[in-house]
Amino acid sequence: MAIALLLFGPPSIEIDGVVQALPFERRHQLLLILALRRGWVPRSELAALLWPDQSDKLAYTNVRKALHRLQDLPWAQDVEAQGNALSFAVDTDVAAFETALREGRSADAIARRRGEFLAGFDDPANEAWTAWLQQERERLRTLWRGTALDHLGAIADPQLRIELSAQLLAQDAFDEAALRAHGEALLQAGQLARAQAVWQEFATRLRRELDVEPSVELRAWHEGWSRAGRHASSSRPVMAGGPATGARDGFVGRSAELQRIGTLLRDDGVRLLTLLGPGGVGKTRLARRVLDELAAGFADGGAFVPLEDLTDAAQIANRVARECGVALSGRTDALEQVIGGLKSRRMLLVLDNVEHLAGAAQLLVRLLQACPSIAIVTTSRVRLALDDEQLFPLHGLPVPDLEDQDRLEAFDAARLFIRTAQRVEPALVPEAEAAAIVEICQLVDGLPLALELAAAWTRAMSCDAIVEELRRGTELLSTSDPARPARQASVAAVFEQSWSHLGDAERRALAALSVCRGGFTAAAARQVAGASAPVLASLADRSLLRKDEGGRLQLHPLVQQFAADKLGQGDAHRAAADAHARHVLNRLALLAEPLRRADRDAMRETDLEFENIRAAWTHAAHGGLTDALGRSAMALTSHCDHRGRISEGRGLLRDAADAPPVAADARLQARLRAYAAHLAYRLDRYDEAIAEAESLLAAGSVDQRAWLQCQRLLGATYLQLGQPDRSRAHFQQAHDAAVEAGDTLSAAGMLDNLALLERNSGRYAEALRMSQSALLLFRRAGAQANIALCLNHLGTLYLVQQDLDRAQACFDEGLAICEREGLIGTKGHLLANRADIALRRGDLDGAGVFGQRAIDLARQHGYKGIHAWMYLLSARVAVCRHRLREAREAIRDGLDMALELGLQALLTGGMLPLAEVLEAQGERDAAREVIGLAATHPRTTASDRDELLRVLDGWGGPLSDGPGRLTFDDVLHRAVVEADAAYAPMLAALRGSR
Repeated sequence: MAIALLLFGPPSIEIDGVVQALPFERRHQLLLILALRRGWVPRSELAALLWPDQSDKLAYTNVRKALHRLQDLPWAQDVEAQGNALSFAVDTDVAAFETALREGRSADAIARRRGEFLAGFDDPANEAWTAWLQQERERLRTLWRGTALDHLGAIADPQLRIELSAQLLAQDAFDEAALRAHGEALLQAGQLARAQAVWQEFATRLRRELDVEPSVELRAWHEGWSRAGRHASSSRPVMAGGPATGARDGFVGRSAELQRIGTLLRDDGVRLLTLLGPGGVGKTRLARRVLDELAAGFADGGAFVPLEDLTDAAQIANRVARECGVALSGRTDALEQVIGGLKSRRMLLVLDNVEHLAGAAQLLVRLLQACPSIAIVTTSRVRLALDDEQLFPLHGLPVPDLEDQDRLEAFDAARLFIRTAQRVEPALVPEAEAAAIVEICQLVDGLPLALELAAAWTRAMSCDAIVEELRRGTELLSTSDPARPARQASVAAVFEQSWSHLGDAERRALAALSVCRGGFTAAAARQVAGASAPVLASLADRSLLRKDEGGRLQLHPLVQQFAADKLGQGDAHRAAADAHARHVLNRLALLAEPLRRADRDAMRETDLEFENIRAAWTHAAHGGLTDALGRSAMALTSHCDHRGRISEGRGLLRDAADAPPVAADARLQARLRAYAAHLAYRLDRYDEAIAEAESLLAAGSVDQRAWLQCQRLLGATYLQLGQPDRSRAHFQQAHDAAVEAGDTLSAAGMLDNLALLERNSGRYAEALRMSQSALLLFRRAGAQANIALCLNHLGTLYLVQQDLDRAQACFDEGLAICEREGLIGTKGHLLANRADIALRRGDLDGAGVFGQRAIDLARQHGYKGIHAWMYLLSARVAVCRHRLREAREAIRDGLDMALELGLQALLTGGMLPLAEVLEAQGERDAAREVIGLAATHPRTTASDRDELLRVLDGWGGPLSDGPGRLTFDDVLHRAVVEADAAYAPMLAALRGSR
């Protein structure tokens, strides 16, 4: 059965060539969303979109009901479920439309859109659906509009041009570009009367519905062809240099910039606008497009005046005269003659590349003062510094992220790269090299010239190979392209031209700033490069430095690479790198205590500076700046711990500890190894953590801070491994030492950990007292990370006592803190516990949602313990849904991971879902025996034993007495290896033991 969904116009389905309409129903809405997404969609997203006003539980129930109703639709049987997500792989006209766009088949794409997306499927009572539908409609309208406008120039048949432009105008009756396209199509076909009628209809509608008049630009356009009658197409003012269209000059994107420039020139009365940006950013192309689109709004049109080949500002007047058709004669000053010729004109001038002409600013002032109806747009790498100058900074084109691989065409940088590459390598398939294309765009930060130069290499190498070359340096971008003007034949040539105009102080500062990473503050620039405010301002004026929205200073990645080449690897580089490392790490050290508490401002500052921190740390370790390492180690560890950068932080600490300068300082090396061991513990590397901590304590080279870290680490690790006595001894020592040292935060942390031991021993009242005392201390200190972790521990205490309401309140408050402060590790535990709460309440969908979020976080950050825990919980959910095979597989995966980690709590906890599977298979006696093995295991905590016995009590009867044939370890290993056999051999052995 061949199936396709038609989503443009009223939704319908085509089955084996027969089309039938789809009525507006929830189940059809659900199917259309799945078909449009073409991938896995979480049930939570469907519930929130289709039933936003209902509780989560009721919304999930409605999703289930909708899925059940799909059984009545034979063509919907291919809907798949995977965990908490759904998928429906079916062809759609929207997918065909987007594929045609990606492949450059404009005509095919245009024909696919037969009407408004999901026409008739509006639901005003559902705000979430309405917002989503409007967003999708606007996205598809915009894609179709842009394609149609571009395609009009390629249509030779006048009637087809008229029909397509009419469709554009029908889509949006107030679309000025569509009006002009339709009017010009009619004029070129000789239909002057019809063009006049279309204009009158447009103007009347504007007045009637919006109470506004057509824009000045549109009126000028209309007046121009009205005067010329049937020769309208030749009456539009000629743009010197030729109006550039996207098809001819490779122009891509910049729609927001064009709109803003139009507003400035047309509505805000700006008369001198400077398109400011580094070489290669696309200033000239944008200026040509501005002229092309806006000149019609000026009665006398516009002119493009190229200045790049001039050597003296005195030559500008002659060039303007030539491009504007002003005849020069005699010995009269050329500028005066130009002023005389332009004084009465109302026109737009574009002066391209003025930065190298000293004295150009004064000429422009005279021209603007003497010619009141002229507006000037200049392109420059340097601002003109005139009072009336309106700066318009240009940066790179928008670049995609890795998760945007499936929609590259939505990003201008990727579109430009792909379009340029396919000119030299028509066989390029963007989808096959999407990840590499994304990285190319990021490496050059969307700089158009660099994108085009890189794309040219696709004729000789793959996109992956281009990425590798760009990572190694700028050689690809330094190679000249003979097809380009000399000044833009390569990115290197562009940079050299800017470098040549810098003074010595500016060159020194720019070169030294190349050691910074990810942006920097003005204070850092002073410390690292000795750059004063005037020097920074000068670099910014020359488009070599820019300030982002947050106020941080940034070097374009390519400017940074070329500046680094100027700095070299000698003494100047060493001095700059030393200054950078000291400044960054000294600042990090000052944030140690705030970071320990997860202070929001300190965390955000460190987030912003992390690329600098990484570079400074590595240089300090191998460059011998050991004092800076010692002061900042705790801050680095805290931040990496809170933000889930565990593997990265551990790698930085271990690399530094092994560096020769650090190895010569035993106490510093011990401190770094202790912090690295802590992060190993966070990654569930318990053997490594214990070995490192015990080795350090035995060596006796640790200072007080490292000693406390080792004691805390050993207590936590032995707790996870089910060795409470050893855990208690280390926690108690750490607690007593922290109290003696006046370290309230560490003392409270040890108290919270000791409370866990009391909980596991079944002494709930004492555990509650200790945990609440610790929480009070954390709240007084404002230590958000500790508060969230303590709330998690307190919630588990309420959980084992079956007080679900208090437990959930603790978990929810902790989750809110983690979400607000960006605390990753504790968030994983809280999500897992919320999944447990949902399961105990019978909310299987909620358990699945929280569990999946915990799994996603664990996978991303390497938290294997949480991952194993969620496998086991998902097994219990599967049992409740009577999906026993799924449950057995989850138990196998969870126990296999728990065995690898040696986590006793998970090994004991894994017996519960195993017993529930056996009971569901009709093997209650075997299930009871498994529960008994877990409950009587010497390392099972009292709290876990209580949980097991509660389940057993629900099945009726006491624990089995006497030893069986299988041990606890036997059952564990059989649960892993016999999952596919439904535990048949294990069941036979258990029966034989009775």
